[in-house]
Amino acid sequence: MYEIRMPKFGLTMEKGYIERWFKKEGEFVNKGDSLLEVSSDKITNEVISPVSGILLEILGQEGDEYPVGQIIAVIGDKNEEFLLERRQGKEKSEGSLTKQPQSQDIESTKKMTGPINKSDIKASPLAKKMAKEYGITLSQIPGSGPGGRITREDILSFLNKQKTEDFKIIKLSGLRKTIIERLSQSFHQAITLTNSTEVDFTQLKNQTKDRRVSITSGIIFLLCKTLLTLKQFNSHFEKGVLKEYNIINIGLATDTERGLVVPVIKNAHKLGLNEIQESIKNLSDRAKANKLTESELTHSTFTITNLGKMRTDFFTPVLNPPEVAILGVGRIIKKPCVIDEDKIAIRDMAYLSLSYDHRVIDGADAARFLDLIVQYIEKPKLK
Repeated sequence: MYEIRMPKFGLTMEKGYIERWFKKEGEFVNKGDSLLEVSSDKITNEVISPVSGILLEILGQEGDEYPVGQIIAVIGDKNEEFLLERRQGKEKSEGSLTKQPQSQDIESTKKMTGPINKSDIKASPLAKKMAKEYGITLSQIPGSGPGGRITREDILSFLNKQKTEDFKIIKLSGLRKTIIERLSQSFHQAITLTNSTEVDFTQLKNQTKDRRVSITSGIIFLLCKTLLTLKQFNSHFEKGVLKEYNIINIGLATDTERGLVVPVIKNAHKLGLNEIQESIKNLSDRAKANKLTESELTHSTFTITNLGKMRTDFFTPVLNPPEVAILGVGRIIKKPCVIDEDKIAIRDMAYLSLSYDHRVIDGADAARFLDLIVQYIEKPKLK
C-alpha cells in the first residue's frame, strides 16, 4: 500500500488544486505514469506515480483544494485490505458503534427516521458553499466521493441537469482561481490610477525590424532604461513597507490556453536586445507548453502587458501585487500625424497606459514616467 499525498512544488506552496485525474479508481498504474495534474498559486505540474499497482481509492476530488501532505489517493494490490481497515479504524476513532446502512437500506432508514439531519450529510466545504449560493438542498444530491461525500463535481452535475438548454456550469481551474484572488487583492488593497498617452512607434518599429527582434523586446529594453532613472516605479509596497529594488526583473503578462501567466525576465537591465528577445521566446514557449517552474514565475519588480496583437487601442492594466506599477501597450496602427509643426505624415502610433498605486506614486510622477519612456521610444537607442 502506498499513500499519494498532495505534493509541495515550491517553498511557498501550502495548498494545491487538483485540476484532473489521468487515472480512474480501480485502474492499474505503472511506476512513472502520470497520475494527476495539480496547480498551486503559481504553477501546474503533473504528479508521477512512484510505484506500480492498482489505484485503490481516489480521496482528492477534481476542482477541490487540499493542503500539502494530505492523502489524496492510495495505490496497492487487489489483495490488500487497507481500505476496509482504514474505514473501520476511522469509525472506531469517531466512536461509531452502529453498522453503516447499505445502499438498499437507505429508503427504509429514511422512513423510520424521517428527514435526513443536515449535519449527517457529508459534503466538501466547497460543495456546501456552492449549494448555499445556488439554493440547493444537499439531501437532493447523491455523493460520489468517499463514503458518499458530496463533491463540487456532484453540485455541477446537478446544476447542469436542471436546465441544460439555458446554461452550463463552467468549472474554474486552479489557475483561474489564483487569477481571481490576485485581481481581488489588487483591487481591494491598492488605490489604482491610470495615465495614458499616444506614442509614435515608427522609429522603434523600424529599428527592431532591422535587428530582427520583436518590438516587445525593444520596449522592454527601453523600459529598463526608464526604470534605472525613475527607480520608485521598480518597487514593491506591502504591509506598509516600500521596497525599492536595484535589480530589474520584468514580468511579461502572457496569454495561454489555461489563462494569464506572468513569467519573469530576471536582471533584464543587464541584458542586450538579442538576449531579451531570447528570454521572451523561451519563456513564452514554456508558458504555452505549461512547463514554467516556480522560479520563472516569481520575484518580478515591474510588469508589462502588451495587447499589440489584438484589437485593443488602450486599456487599464491591473497591478500585479505587490508591484507599484504596470505598463500596458496597445496595438500599433498607422495614422496621419502632424510632424515638424506643420507637416502631416503617416506614422505608426499606439497608446501606452501606466497603472500605478497612488498610495506611493503621485500622478505627476506617473506623467514623468510616461514622458521619459516616450522620449526613449520615439528616438530609440538600442545599444
